[in-house]
Amino acid sequence: MDRSRRQLPEALLRASAPTGAALAIGLALGLTPGPAQGAGSPRPLLPHSLQEVTVDTLEGGRILVRNAAPGRGGGPDEWRLVEELRLGEVDGAGPEVFGNVHEVTVDGRGNIYVLDVGSKEVRVFDREGLHLRNIARGGEGPGEVRYREFSSAQRIVFQPPNRLWIGDGFQQLSFDSLGNELSRVGGGFRGPRSRVVDADADGFVYQQVRVSERTTSGDQTVSHSRTYGVRLPVYPEHPNPVLPRDSVVFDSQISTSTVQTRSGSGGNVAVTGTFRVPVPRRVWAFAGGETVWVANRAVQRFHEVTFAGDTVRTIELGNPPSPPPDDSDESEFKPLIAGLEVSPEGWLWVRRHPEDVDEDPTWDLFDNCGRFRGEVSTPARLQVYSYPRGPLVPMDVGPRGIVHGIARDALDISYVLRLRLESTSGTPVTAEACRW
Repeated sequence: MDRSRRQLPEALLRASAPTGAALAIGLALGLTPGPAQGAGSPRPLLPHSLQEVTVDTLEGGRILVRNAAPGRGGGPDEWRLVEELRLGEVDGAGPEVFGNVHEVTVDGRGNIYVLDVGSKEVRVFDREGLHLRNIARGGEGPGEVRYREFSSAQRIVFQPPNRLWIGDGFQQLSFDSLGNELSRVGGGFRGPRSRVVDADADGFVYQQVRVSERTTSGDQTVSHSRTYGVRLPVYPEHPNPVLPRDSVVFDSQISTSTVQTRSGSGGNVAVTGTFRVPVPRRVWAFAGGETVWVANRAVQRFHEVTFAGDTVRTIELGNPPSPPPDDSDESEFKPLIAGLEVSPEGWLWVRRHPEDVDEDPTWDLFDNCGRFRGEVSTPARLQVYSYPRGPLVPMDVGPRGIVHGIARDALDISYVLRLRLESTSGTPVTAEACRW
């Protein structure tokens, strides 16, 4: 079976969620109409849940989890993020004085890798915050990385047991924990833009690949870009693919630009024009293994999809309506979701779209069974968007509710924070046995 062009069915991302018939559920997920299989009528997901949750098993074993809209308390559990560690100093010349931190990742021992684009290096600290070494300095030679100050594509990912990935959208490098270069792929500015955004202990890396096509007619240029989620085994043995081999299409966008020229005084030529880039309509997060979580940003409906393009589970919060069509006017598109993260236990962190860029980020939390567990906000201002107002700055969501992120103070000084998610009732962050 050719798996190079797995497109998410539009019905999956656009259709209204059902409230009764199995036929409507199948249409909403892009399935072949037919009778429901399994339990039949909706049933409680977990008997001890304080939140109203029901689950339907659809044809082929697909799961639909419906969570009632949260009450005033925000969900069955009350959560908080407690600061455990802060790295960063305002003054001095030590390794804790950062330049422009783009991302942070953590290995299995708790060592913290800080991608400092301003200082053009990766700084490594142990779990207590003690500086260990600097690796991947700026440059073009072996063991060196080309840093771009304002590139939102600059990423860093740790892959167990001992490989660190660094990329800028064009070139992907990997190092061991001591800074020895292990592989280097790419380097040109032509062809598809790709970046490693996740990796697992089974030897797979997960890429986001953007392929663009451009056509020009008169003074107007139209660019059509398609974004793939790609899973690759033993990455150094595979070149950057134009059409990824094991992939699913996440999003498709069309941008237009119009340029007009006219003669000015003294024979000079004046160039004017307009440029329109559509607002991103979808977000996604790799879950490791065979699946990816994807959602339309306008509705609280989240789909777990395989790389073969099959939907295995859908989670809903409240009674989400249909999102506006992709070709609708942007004024009709009101985003509710900013981003997704997945923990090693399978918990889904849904970052809400902020009404104000300066407000503290807030997440809706769903456990590995799809049950809504509550909401949580950060006690300090985590950096939400990359400069200038670019994509989301990712947060490293680790096991047992330990997360690492980047914060900036009023002076625009970068800090690295380690936070611990905890429930006021003592509820642990674990992978539960789902009772469906």
